[in-house]
Amino acid sequence: MSLRDFEKERVVIWLAYFVAPSRRKGRRFPRLKVTLKELLDSCKALNLDPVVMEKEHPGSKVKGLVAVKKVGSKEKIEKMVYERLKQITQSSSHKAP
Repeated sequence: MSLRDFEKERVVIWLAYFVAPSRRKGRRFPRLKVTLKELLDSCKALNLDPVVMEKEHPGSKVKGLVAVKKVGSKEKIEKMVYERLKQITQSSSHKAP
């Protein structure tokens, strides 16, 4: 399956947007320590009907992306997912003894 199959119906959210070592390598937000599973769970929680693919981000070589239902602009969706991931990472860091 190609990423072009999702054109106009879905938006691709790369794991690299959150975990890449630098913006030059693809990160778009302040760095988070998240996994592909946490990204998938966040998208499910936001009812974005995620589809996981094991492709490699061209800039950073970070593996993993989630194609989600297009419910607005890509920027808006990315921000929603980032806010959700931030909540997850903050809550999990508070639980650790």
